[in-house]
Amino acid sequence: MSLMREAHPLTLKVMRLSRPALASTQPLLPLDSNESVLAQPLREAEQSRPTARGQIFSDLQLPNIQHPLDTFPLTETLVLPRSFGTMFLGETFLAQMCICNESSLVVRDVSVKVVMLTASQQQQQQQQQPLLDTSSNSQQLAAGQPLNLQITHEIKELGMHILGCTISYLSAQGEHKTLQRSFRFQAANPLVVKTKVNHLERDVLLEVQVHNATNSALVLERMRFDPTSPFSAQDLNEINGNKALLWGDSGGLMQPGDVRQYLYRLQPPAATKETTVEQERAVQYATALGKLDILWRGSFGSVGRLQTSQLLRKSPGMFLVEVERATLLDRDTVSIEQPFVARARIRNVSERKMTVSATVHTHKHPLMMPCGPIRHDLGELDVGQVREL
Repeated sequence: MSLMREAHPLTLKVMRLSRPALASTQPLLPLDSNESVLAQPLREAEQSRPTARGQIFSDLQLPNIQHPLDTFPLTETLVLPRSFGTMFLGETFLAQMCICNESSLVVRDVSVKVVMLTASQQQQQQQQQPLLDTSSNSQQLAAGQPLNLQITHEIKELGMHILGCTISYLSAQGEHKTLQRSFRFQAANPLVVKTKVNHLERDVLLEVQVHNATNSALVLERMRFDPTSPFSAQDLNEINGNKALLWGDSGGLMQPGDVRQYLYRLQPPAATKETTVEQERAVQYATALGKLDILWRGSFGSVGRLQTSQLLRKSPGMFLVEVERATLLDRDTVSIEQPFVARARIRNVSERKMTVSATVHTHKHPLMMPCGPIRHDLGELDVGQVREL
């Protein structure tokens, strides 16, 4: 025999508060119209330029159609979604809870506790901070009286989410009872972000690819990269200081499946004579680059924010010996078949003392010929020591 479910005087209903949509209808065409459903209304709308003048159709009398909106598939009526819909990472979950006393007796000491459980929290058995807890402010519900509450939660993880609701109350018979309900929903990823790291001497070029993985259009309202020390970021996604010129009239609008690419240049502090080997080594072996902060909007202005985890790179490491760019002595230009003197600074950036020698490879520079010895012995160099050649 199956156990009978306990009857409670209280009922609980949860409705997600989401943006409405425009209701659609079947357009009615005039009998003498040979055009398609949208041809004439769209033509008139284009002539009146509704976005520029703030009106849908002009005041001119339209042939064959007395009410142009009758032929347009979208109405002025707003409808609420019939289903829970899809939650996306970075959105804010907003829901309305309605607790109603369906009995004819008074229910006392009604308290509500709501938690949001994710897959990672269940695996780690973490104690979740409740989204709502009215234990310190219990209420009394008369017969037929409702209690309305709102809960909000920012979606920060992908996968299954469980909204757990626990209602404690004191029945008319003086018994302490508990009503528990759970609601499950999935959180999907609206934007797929891929990155690629390229090294340009000491600088880093970061390529970012953003893909709209939803079934509706999105608007990227903000695309920002926050670098990690010691790097500073230069946004290369603008022309003459104007980011709008890069994407033209589309702005930040991304249709379903659209892909956009962004480029950032990360620069460490410029190396000087006072820069120590430890400081240079910290720059070259730094793996953390920074985070991407993306703010997007969906239908009817719904807001979502997506922040990536720390973007990492594979450290390029360091050469044992660093050779600074050679400079000319006593002149700015050189003449053909006239000798000149150049100077280079060589520094030991390894972690131990080294014996260093330098050799000029004439076959690698066929346009220049050394005048003098090809090999130069620089002797022993301590860690961080610099010697001129």
